[in-house]
Amino acid sequence: MGKPILDEAAMLRLPCGCTTLSRIREQNAIYVDKTEMVSSLAKNCFRPVFLSRPRRFGKSLLVSVFESLFSKGLEDFKDLAIEKDAYWKNEKTYKVVRLDFSQYATVDVETFKSSLTRDIQGVLLGKKRQELTEAEKTLLPNDVIKDYADEAESGSLVLLIDEYDAPITHNLNKSEKLQKMIDFISSFFATIKSCERVFRFVFITGITRLAHVSLFSMFNNLLDIAVDDDYSCLLGITEDELHNYFDAYVRNAAAVLDMSREEVYARMKSSYNGFQFTINADETVYNPWSILSFLSNPKAGFANYWYSTSGGTPTLLVKYLQRIENLDLFNMLRYRDNSNEVEGTVVNSRSLLSKSEPDQIPVEMLLLQTGYFTLKKKSRSRARLVIPNDEIGESLINLSLDIQNLMPSETTQDQISLLCDLLDEGDMESVFNLFNTLLCECVSSNSKAFNDENTIRDIIYSQIPQEEINKAKEVINSHGYSDLELKTPKTKLVVEFKRIQESGGEESAIKDAISQMRTHHYGETTDKRKLIRVVMIICTAKRCLTAYRVMDSR
Repeated sequence: MGKPILDEAAMLRLPCGCTTLSRIREQNAIYVDKTEMVSSLAKNCFRPVFLSRPRRFGKSLLVSVFESLFSKGLEDFKDLAIEKDAYWKNEKTYKVVRLDFSQYATVDVETFKSSLTRDIQGVLLGKKRQELTEAEKTLLPNDVIKDYADEAESGSLVLLIDEYDAPITHNLNKSEKLQKMIDFISSFFATIKSCERVFRFVFITGITRLAHVSLFSMFNNLLDIAVDDDYSCLLGITEDELHNYFDAYVRNAAAVLDMSREEVYARMKSSYNGFQFTINADETVYNPWSILSFLSNPKAGFANYWYSTSGGTPTLLVKYLQRIENLDLFNMLRYRDNSNEVEGTVVNSRSLLSKSEPDQIPVEMLLLQTGYFTLKKKSRSRARLVIPNDEIGESLINLSLDIQNLMPSETTQDQISLLCDLLDEGDMESVFNLFNTLLCECVSSNSKAFNDENTIRDIIYSQIPQEEINKAKEVINSHGYSDLELKTPKTKLVVEFKRIQESGGEESAIKDAISQMRTHHYGETTDKRKLIRVVMIICTAKRCLTAYRVMDSR
C-alpha cells in the first residue's frame, strides 16, 4: 500500500466519528462507520432532537449526513452498515431545509430574517430569489413554514438547524440587538412547534443551553441527546476506532517522526483524547479535528490544532471572560493537580441539563460546553470537571494570554525561533534567560501562576514552537515522569522545575531535583540524541526563575 492520504477532500461524505471521511479507494483512504447509530436516531425519532458539542467536533458534518440520508436515501452510504438496514431501502426521500444560523451571527435581525426566508423558500418553493413574486419576497420565515404546513402532507419535511445559538452569543454586548435576536429565534421555534405535524425529523445543534429561547421551553417533547449515554460517542473517535481505522496513518506518522508506532499512539492519547460528554459514558473520545489534522500532516508534530483554528475561541467565551470577575474565576479554575482534575469542581446530571441566561452562564459550565473541561465520573449522577488532554491544557494557557493581551514581544518571538539552535549548542544560559523573558511577558502582575510549578511549566510549554522541536510534558517512564522534554533532531533537553517560596533555598532545591532526576532516570532512553538534563528553580516571592543547574550533558 502506498503512503496514506488524508485530507479535507476525504472528509466530505461519510461519518468518521461524525466528522465525515469518505473511502477513496484509489488513494487507500479509510472511514469510520457510525451509520448504525445515525440510522437508529433518524428512523426511530419523530420529535425534535438537540445535540450540543464544542466547536470542531463535527456537528455540521453530522448535519450533512442527515441531509444526505433524508434527501438522497442510501446513495452516499454504499458499503456502510446503514445500507443493510431494510428500513432505509424502503424509505422515501424528503424535502430538507438546512439552516446554518452561524452564517448570520453578525448581521442585523432584519437581514437574518430575510436570509432565512430565502433559504427556506429555495427548498420549499424551488425558486431562486429573482424568481419570487414581490409578495413572496416580503414573507417572514415563520410565514413561509406556516403556508407550506397548511398544504403539505404530514411528516413530509426535514428541518436541520446548525449552531442555533450563534446569533445570540455573538451579540452579548449589544443589548438591544441581543433581545431582538432572542425574540425572533423564540418565535421561529414556536412556529416550528405549531407546525410539528409536517416535520418528519427536526435536528438542532449548538454549543450552549440558553434560557428564554423556546427551543427548550416550547418543545416539551424535545429529545436532548447531548447528555444521553447512548450517544456519548456519536461525535469523536474512540480508542478502538483509532486503532482499527487509522493504523496505516499512525504507522506513516511514526516513520515521519522517527518514533515507534506505540509512542505515536501514546502521544496522540495524551494530546487529543479524554473527552467524555455524559456522566456514565462507556469511554472517552478523541477530538476528530485534531486527529485528522495531525495524521494528514504528521511532520508538523503534535500541534495544537484545535485552538489554532479558533476551535477554542467561540465569541461567547471570549466576551464572557473579558469581564474581570469571570477572568479571575477562570484563572482559578484552570489550576489543577497532576491528574488534570479541576479542584473542587463537581457537577450533577441536573446541572448538565440546566439552562442559563446568555450573559449569566456559570464559568465552569461554559468551559465545559466549549470543550475546555470534560467529565470524569464520580458517582452515578455526579462527575468531576477535568482538563481532558495536553492540547486543551495548552489551549487554556493560550486563551488566558489572548484574553489579557499577554503575548511575547516580537523580539522574544525572534529569540524563540532560535531555540532549536540554542538546544543544539547546549547554551542553557540563553535558554534559561529566554524562559524568564517569556514568563515576564506572559504572566500578569496579579496572576497566581507562580504559586504552581505546573502552571509555570505550561506557560513556557505553550510558547515553544512545534515545527522544529518535539515538545512533551510529564513524560512517563517506569520510575516516574519528567516535567518537560524538548527534542531537536540532535538534542534532547529534560527540564525538572522546582518551586521555592522565598529566595535562598535554591541550592537545596537543586540538590533534591538532581537526586530525583537521577533516581527516576529521566530522559535515559536508547535515543541517540545528545542528552542534556537541567534543573530550573521557580521562586514564588520573586515571580521568576532564579537559578538553574545542568545536571549532565552527554
